[in-house]
Amino acid sequence: MFSGIWLPIVTPLRNGEVDIDALQRLADYYLHTEISGFVALSTTGEAALLQEAERLAVLQALTEVVGTRLPMLIGVGGSNTRDVLHDIQRYERWDCAGYLVSAPSYVCPDQAGVQWHFEQAALATERPIVLYNVPHRTGVTIAPDTVARLVEFDNIVAIKECVKEHFEKLSSLPVNVLCGTDEAFDDCLHHGGTGGILASAHVCADLLVAAQELLRAERCQEARTLFASLLPVLRLLFAAPNPSAIKAMLAFDHALSDETRMPITRASAQLVERLSTARDRLQDLRAEFACAIH
Repeated sequence: MFSGIWLPIVTPLRNGEVDIDALQRLADYYLHTEISGFVALSTTGEAALLQEAERLAVLQALTEVVGTRLPMLIGVGGSNTRDVLHDIQRYERWDCAGYLVSAPSYVCPDQAGVQWHFEQAALATERPIVLYNVPHRTGVTIAPDTVARLVEFDNIVAIKECVKEHFEKLSSLPVNVLCGTDEAFDDCLHHGGTGGILASAHVCADLLVAAQELLRAERCQEARTLFASLLPVLRLLFAAPNPSAIKAMLAFDHALSDETRMPITRASAQLVERLSTARDRLQDLRAEFACAIH
């Protein structure tokens, strides 16, 4: 199940409030693209900055649109394992594909504590658990040896891995590895990764899927060439705190605001100008790729 490109969908805001209409329009749009699934309440979705009632409203809005047409993971995180378990139990009422659970942030446990945290999450639900290793945000890593022990649980089935040095070590484990660092997607796939949960899929899911399909067809050089062409755009999308650039780029083509929730600031005018150029570059890449395969 956990393969291909998954979209950690943004949470549109307008005048400080969650823009439910814009969120539902956006979800409906992506249902007709090449993505394999959604992630609600993700980092890109500014989940950490949403109030409890807003998180529930986002889940309800997405469920109404997505239904069973594509699978949807729900992001769960925090420092306190008890709070994480409470959130999982609260979200059980939604028909989701599982939970994307990050390591406990800020408190910096050792690997025994990290392992215990995820074991409790796995015991709290029968649904799949996708581990989320993002140490530059949480302050703690999920070591590959810890992953090896955790996958003994039947419902710990995948990991969103943001540390590219872990890709090779994880490749020997019975776990689906989803890339969580957009510019490392190519490396992840070359080490047996099954896909990615990538914020850049908001603007170039088709090209990311194309790169993965070229690799599957053993057209490795073409895949590398396509991905190398994408890299400058992928890096630009993270030139400001996520999801500022993503929202600014979406605002070019969708009826939504580029508003973020403070302390995440909007993309600067200079960055918006560069993003406009990047948008044109993506269109050129699509045309070049279409010509190359015919």
